[in-house]
Amino acid sequence: MTGFGAAEGSSELGGMRIEVKSVNHRFLEPRIRLPRELGDLELPMMRIIREKLQRGKVDVNVHWMPALVYIPRLAFNQTVLRRYRDEIAALAEPLDMNGEVSLEYLLALPGVADTDTPEVDESQLLALASDTLEGALDALIAGRRREGVSLEEEIACRLDQLDQARKDIDQRQSEVVDAMRARLAKKAEEWAQSLSVQIDPDRLEGEVLLFADRADITEELVRLQAHIEAFRRLLAVSPESESQGKPMEFLAQELLREANTIASKCRDTTVSSLTLGMKNGIERIREQIQNVE
Repeated sequence: MTGFGAAEGSSELGGMRIEVKSVNHRFLEPRIRLPRELGDLELPMMRIIREKLQRGKVDVNVHWMPALVYIPRLAFNQTVLRRYRDEIAALAEPLDMNGEVSLEYLLALPGVADTDTPEVDESQLLALASDTLEGALDALIAGRRREGVSLEEEIACRLDQLDQARKDIDQRQSEVVDAMRARLAKKAEEWAQSLSVQIDPDRLEGEVLLFADRADITEELVRLQAHIEAFRRLLAVSPESESQGKPMEFLAQELLREANTIASKCRDTTVSSLTLGMKNGIERIREQIQNVE
C-alpha cells in the first residue's frame, strides 16, 4: 500500500496540482491538506478516495494557483482611514505628543482594509479538483500494481518453501514414531541389564502407540496444505476483482497457528527446526502482505 501519485489540472479558474502519498495501514485513513479557500471540497474529495482505495494511511496535498481574475483584492476604506488619523491627532494634542502615525499602522486597524474575493463557480472548481484527484489516485494505484508484481513473486516463493517444509515434516512423522520405539526399546534393554527388570513388550508397544497418538499432526498438516492452496488462489485473483489484503492476513494467521501446533505436538529436533523455518517464513509473509490492498 506504499506509493506516490501526482497529477495536474487547469481550467479558466486556474491551475491545480494534487500529490497523494500512502503508507501501510490496516484500515483506510485519508488526510487532505487543502488551502483555506478550498475547504468546502474536503468531503467530496474524501468520497472519491474511499471509492478508489480500501486500505492505507493516505496523505493528499492540494496546491491551488487561481487565475489572476480570481486572486483576492484589497479594498481600502479611505473615510475610515482619515477618521482614525484625525482621532489620533486630536488625542495627541492635549497630551503634548506627536500625533503623526505611520500609514502601515493605520492600515492594520479594523475596518480600514477589506478583502474583495471574486466569486468562483463551485461546480467548475469541484470538477477540476475531482479530475485532478482521480488522476493522482490512478498514478498511485498504477505504481502500487508495479510493485505488486514483484511482491506476488516473493510471496509465492515463500509459499513454495512453506509447502516443501510441510512435505518434509509429513515424511518425518513416521520416522519420529520409529525413533521413539527404538529409544524405548533401548531403555528397556538397559533396565533389564542393570536392574534385572523385564518390561512387557505389549506394554512397551502401548507406550509407543500413546506417544504416536499424542504426537499425531496429520490434521494440522492437512489444514496447512489447505491454507497454502487458498493463499495461492488469492495470489491468482485479479486485483481489480476484489480486495486481497484482509483474506491474506487471515490465512497468514492460520498458517502460523498450525505451525505452532505442530511444533508443540511433535517434539522432534528435525521437526522443530523445520517449524522454526516455517514460522520465520510466515512472519515474512505477514510483513509483506501489509503492502497488499
